[in-house]
Amino acid sequence: MGQTANIIDLGAYQRAEASSASLPHVPVVPRTGLWHSDLSRLVPGMSVFSNRSDESVDATSNENSSRFVLLLSRITAELQPRFARPLHPGMALPAVVDSILIGAVCFLVTRGHGQLRTHGFNPGLLLIYITLFLIFALQENLYSQQKKMLASEIGAAGRAIAYSTLLSGFLLRWSYSNLGALQVVSFGFASLCALVAARWTWRALGPSETPLRNVLIVGSGRIAQRIADAIHDHEASTRVIKGFIAENHLRNVYGPSMFARIAREEFIDEIIVASTDPDVIEIAVQEARHNMLDISVVPQIPSSAGLTIENVGAAALLTVHNHRPPEHALALKRTFDVACAVCGLVVLSPVLLLIAAVIKLDSPGTVLYRAVRIGHKRQKFVCYKFRTMVRDADAAKDNLRRDNEREGAFFKIHDDPRVTRIGRLLRRYSLDELPQLWNVLLGHMSLVGPRPHPLDDASRYHIQHLQRLDFVPGITGLWQVTARRDPSFERSVALDVEYIKNWNLWLDARILWRTIFAVFEGSGA
Repeated sequence: MGQTANIIDLGAYQRAEASSASLPHVPVVPRTGLWHSDLSRLVPGMSVFSNRSDESVDATSNENSSRFVLLLSRITAELQPRFARPLHPGMALPAVVDSILIGAVCFLVTRGHGQLRTHGFNPGLLLIYITLFLIFALQENLYSQQKKMLASEIGAAGRAIAYSTLLSGFLLRWSYSNLGALQVVSFGFASLCALVAARWTWRALGPSETPLRNVLIVGSGRIAQRIADAIHDHEASTRVIKGFIAENHLRNVYGPSMFARIAREEFIDEIIVASTDPDVIEIAVQEARHNMLDISVVPQIPSSAGLTIENVGAAALLTVHNHRPPEHALALKRTFDVACAVCGLVVLSPVLLLIAAVIKLDSPGTVLYRAVRIGHKRQKFVCYKFRTMVRDADAAKDNLRRDNEREGAFFKIHDDPRVTRIGRLLRRYSLDELPQLWNVLLGHMSLVGPRPHPLDDASRYHIQHLQRLDFVPGITGLWQVTARRDPSFERSVALDVEYIKNWNLWLDARILWRTIFAVFEGSGA
C-alpha cells in the first residue's frame, strides 16, 4: 500500500511508528448506537475491486431494480399511518418480551390473591394494561434503537409502569368497587421488578463488547479535526478513526481507486465527509455507495440545533429550526369561534332581519356592504357589514382624505357626510359588524383579533405595520376596548402587536367581556 501515505493524513491520531503497509491505528473511541454491517460487500462478485467496466453489463438492470425498490419504499412510507412511522421492526421483540413478563406477573399475582383473582385483572383488563404500557413505553423511547444506560432504561420503564398502573387503577376502581388500591400498586411494582430483572440479566449475560466501526474522514481541515476530536472525546462512541483523506487527493484521477483500496485494506465501515466542497462530497458519496459503505456528511450548522431532513421531490431540505405555534390552543380558539358564530347567527336572526328591513327603508341601496379587506398574511377576503353609508360612498373617500381625523394608514371622520341616519345608530352600537359572524364561520375572521383594513389603507403600511397581519383578523380586539378613540395609527398597531405576542384564550375572554360593555355604552363611531 505504497500510495496510502500520500493520501492518508492521520493528524493528531497518528502513531509514532507507522508501517507503509497499513494505516496507523488510533485509540478506540466508542459511540452511541447499534452497529449495522452491510455484508453485501463481502459477497463474491461484489468486491470493491471489481472491474467497473464489467459492471456496465448489468447497469441497466441494477438501475431499474434500484428504482423499483426506491419507489416501493416511498409507497410504503406514504401508506404507513403517521402514528406508526416512529416504529421500527427491532422494537417488536423487546415489546413482546415485556408483554409476556407483565402477563406472567399478572398470573402469579392473581393466583396468590383470591380477592384480586375474583374482582381484578381479567384477560380483558390485562390487555388494556399491556396496551397502555406499550403506548407509554413508546412515548418514553424505551424501545429506541439507540443504546441506553441501565439507569435511563429503568427510569423509562418505571414511568411507563406508573402511568399504566394509575390509569388502570382508576378503571378497575370504577368497575370493581371491592378492589383495593394496594393490589393494583403491588401488581405494578411486581411488573417493574420483572422488567428491571430481565434487563439486568440481559446486560449481564449478553455480549459484553459492542462491535467497533472503522471510520475514514474525508477532509483535512478544521472541520475534520473538530469531528475527530468530538469522536475521540465521546465516551459512549464505538467509532474508530482510521485516518483522513485530503480533498485534493480524492479529486485526483487515482483518488477513487485508492479510496476503494483503503476501504478494503482497513475494513472501513463508515465514511464521514467533513468538507464544504460540493465536488468532494459528490465523489465521496458515489464511491461510498459503490463500495457499500455507510456515509455521513457534516453540516455546517451548530450542533445545538435540532436537525431534521425533509425530502421534497428530488431535493433534500435540512431543517435547522421549526417554530411550532400553539396548535391546540388555536384549535380551541377556532372551535369557540365557530360555536359562537353559529349560535349568534341563529339567536340574532330576528334582529338581523329587522336591521336589514330598516336599512332598506332608510335609504336606497343594498342591505349588506361587501368590501375587500386584507386579512391573515395579506390574504384578501370579502368582509360583510350592514350598509351604513350612501351608495357610491367609496368613490367619495379620496375627496374626504383631507378631513381625516386619524393619523397614518387609518381613515375615520367623526361626522362623515356619507353615513346615513340609521347608519349612525348602527355604528354607535356596533350593530353593523354583526354580519361578520358569517366571515368568522367561513374562517376569514375570528371573534377577537386585529381589525381588517381596506386595500387603500393597507397600501400605506410601513414594514413595521405588517406585524398585525400575522394573526387572523377579528370582529373586536384589544384596540377596540382600550383606545378606540385614539387617533394614532401607531398606537393601534402597537396594541395589535401586543395582543399577538401575548395571545391566549383567557385574553380573548377578557376582550369579549369588555366588548359587551363597550357595545351597550354606545362608544362606537
